[in-house]
Amino acid sequence: MALAGFQTKADLVYERLRDAILSGELRPGERVNIDALSRELGISKIPLREAVQRLTSQGLVVQPNPHAGAQVAPLSLREMRGVYLARGALEGLAARVAATSVSDAELADLQELHEQMRQRFTTGDHRELSALNRRFHAGIADATHYATLRELTDLTLLRVQHYRVGVRVEPAWGQVITEHSAILDALRRRDADRAERAARDHVEWQLGVELRATLDPSLIDLDDD
Repeated sequence: MALAGFQTKADLVYERLRDAILSGELRPGERVNIDALSRELGISKIPLREAVQRLTSQGLVVQPNPHAGAQVAPLSLREMRGVYLARGALEGLAARVAATSVSDAELADLQELHEQMRQRFTTGDHRELSALNRRFHAGIADATHYATLRELTDLTLLRVQHYRVGVRVEPAWGQVITEHSAILDALRRRDADRAERAARDHVEWQLGVELRATLDPSLIDLDDD
């Protein structure tokens, strides 16, 4: 987990740790060893502690008790359902609000992201699809013109991304793009009810895909009680 460039900024350390967690390099339940990371990255402990505090506030790191230290948040099937429950409610609300507040420029930006996803899917270039997908959903939250909705959307997308560490499934990008089309169409029509339903349906479909996938029991606690 190399650290390039200017090595003393807490933001840079945060990004490296976040990416290590989201890629599975740091596994769920693994201890975040500040001393070892300080030596490995060649930086002081202060930016590391700041980064860990930020990751804790986002639910990617937990500190069960003061003596155990920080560890990567464990994953469970039950909490996975909870994350998607929250995401569905939040993205449904964001789409409803955006239907009455989105500007023509914001609609054009969403359409451009949608077209980029379609083009990459058609040509078989899937490398940027996940990032474009997150930008599309964040763009809808931006179109509400409420900073809180954008912040909460970013947080839930981050948690969803973490759960995908333990999900073995190929993304069904064709269906994702089709469902994005339905959300965009509702936004263009300024139809709040339809936009909310399309956004909720999209999240519910995605949860269904992931629940039917192979879940890695070494990464996700499959006890659903």
